[in-house]
Amino acid sequence: MRARLFALLLWCAGAFSGLLADSSLPAINCTKESAAEAARLGVQYINGKHKHGFRFKLQEVQSSKYFQLSGGCHIDVNVKLVQTKCHFTNPKPEDQCELWRRDERGAVATCSIEFWVMWGVAKVTRYECTTRPELTNEELITICPNCPLSLPLDDPTAVMAVNDAVVKFNRDDKNLNYFMLMEIAHATVEYATIGEITHLQLALVETTCPRQTEKPFACTPRCANRAIHAFCRTTYYNVHRQLGELKCELYPPKNLAPHPAGVPEPVCKPLFHQSPEACVCKDQLRKPEPSIHHICPFPLQ
Repeated sequence: MRARLFALLLWCAGAFSGLLADSSLPAINCTKESAAEAARLGVQYINGKHKHGFRFKLQEVQSSKYFQLSGGCHIDVNVKLVQTKCHFTNPKPEDQCELWRRDERGAVATCSIEFWVMWGVAKVTRYECTTRPELTNEELITICPNCPLSLPLDDPTAVMAVNDAVVKFNRDDKNLNYFMLMEIAHATVEYATIGEITHLQLALVETTCPRQTEKPFACTPRCANRAIHAFCRTTYYNVHRQLGELKCELYPPKNLAPHPAGVPEPVCKPLFHQSPEACVCKDQLRKPEPSIHHICPFPLQ
């Protein structure tokens, strides 16, 4: 079990193709005042493509360029985004998502987004983002020496604690099916009088296996639109090797239609961290920070 959970956090290597999805957006008028609308729709598109970590909000449009063309225009916008507390599986609208306080160790991103607008149809042709912690550990210590420090998402203690959290979650008899780890979303460590305390946020996904399955390692997640997702927070007391209270939110599936009896579950795309997309994303990122989920470039080459 532990080896499987750890594997979900690893980036892999290999070739990957076929990542270009439909990138059309609602219409953007070709005027010099269209940059703000393009920025808003660009962030909406980025969040739609972001299949790990947290969603982002637009903080500001830093610059824009506009080129008139026959039948349309080309728009470039440079924006600054701030990370919200809504995991990408959370159905809450972005404008209702809280932002992270500086001492909570959130992330920010600067992105360049390119649009073609032809005959009233807007299309994102490219975006590239630099995602980073709002404050590094070194920067935070100078203004808040007692604040929690960020941990790499594959930190051994964090992985061990998450393993315990998944087991604890699956003891709940309210769940009909077994849930597997989707990812460690956030991890920090606090130095207290009782010793180190690891604070964790993790995302789980419902599988096709019944809750009391004897072979959880063989379970596969239900398709994203049919699965219940869970987002949990917990603490782990390192010295005592003890997991604290597990607090979870459950997000219902988008498709509530019952699956036909006797029909096998459809085969769906793998989770992001098990997919070729994750491998290519890592290869294209510049010095990725191990404590955050980065926005992958689009299109992936």
